Amino acid sequence: MLRNLQNLSTFQRRLIFFLVFGGILLALLAITALLVLNTLNQRGQSVALAQGVSVAQFAALPDADAYPAAVAVAPDGTIYTGSYATGAVWAIDSAGVPTELAASRDEIGSVTGLTVAPDGTIFVADRLDFNPRVQGGVLRQMNADGSIVDFARIDDERGFLAPDDITLDSKGYVYVSDRGRDEVWRFDPDGSNGVAWWTPPEIEGVDNHEPTGLAYDPATDSIIITDPETNTIYRAMLSDGSTQTLYTHGDQPNAPGFDGVTVTPNGVVYVAALGQNGIARLHDGKLEYIAGLFRGASDVDFAAPDKLYVTNFDQFSLVVSAVRPQLPFAIDVLTLAE
Repeated sequence: MLRNLQNLSTFQRRLIFFLVFGGILLALLAITALLVLNTLNQRGQSVALAQGVSVAQFAALPDADAYPAAVAVAPDGTIYTGSYATGAVWAIDSAGVPTELAASRDEIGSVTGLTVAPDGTIFVADRLDFNPRVQGGVLRQMNADGSIVDFARIDDERGFLAPDDITLDSKGYVYVSDRGRDEVWRFDPDGSNGVAWWTPPEIEGVDNHEPTGLAYDPATDSIIITDPETNTIYRAMLSDGSTQTLYTHGDQPNAPGFDGVTVTPNGVVYVAALGQNGIARLHDGKLEYIAGLFRGASDVDFAAPDKLYVTNFDQFSLVVSAVRPQLPFAIDVLTLAE
């Protein structure tokens, strides 16, 4: 091998040296970067940013791969969350103790959205596979007897591509956002008659949309919809299908990267700003951040009279597997001022 190298020209020998040296240097830099990331990626605690708001950890999830992307409050006060990575669904009691629901890990592939009907039935938006390059999905129904059944699918050649969030209106109709199809679908209370109910309005110069977070607003009988691609919050009226733009971030710095959203009974909108790892309140067309420093604020849900429950998704570890997540995965609780 040395003889072969000696037979090469000076330029070729230098080129091989720089390639070998450069490869070693890049490997050392990559290892150093991962070590730094893991050092900096220490678990922190979210903080309040508005007067009268307090923040605390509510529940620690047991799995090292929990990755809670969604949270939902049931009428009886039980908190539900599910794993984006494994499909496991947990019920969390008032003391913050999680209990894994039987068969959820076996029957569900990837939880992206959750909601609970007045009778306690749990609806799950299941992506089937947490790999973002894999398309597909189905809506699941988890019944009081523990059974898990398919609730609805899109009956065309594409089907669900990337179902994300799910909500119910006052009549029991089920709404599901699909980021891959750029649509919100509506299903009858029994899962039939699926229809592409809403698409984002055109925005000049914008080609891509991603309807994501959904919440029913009882004060106006409408569905609130977030779009992290355009950083816009919409209101879609159930009465006539008209759409109002409640907020758009435009070209301002610090794009919020909207994800989950929730609405209080009197119509106050709270939104998870995943891009800023914060929770914001929408007031008079403006965002007011009330809490921050979450570890992946992907979803939020309101519990009367004064609580918001927030996920710590910690999704960066799903993208860069060499970086460990900030264990334990947790659900945080915000207590709001009166």
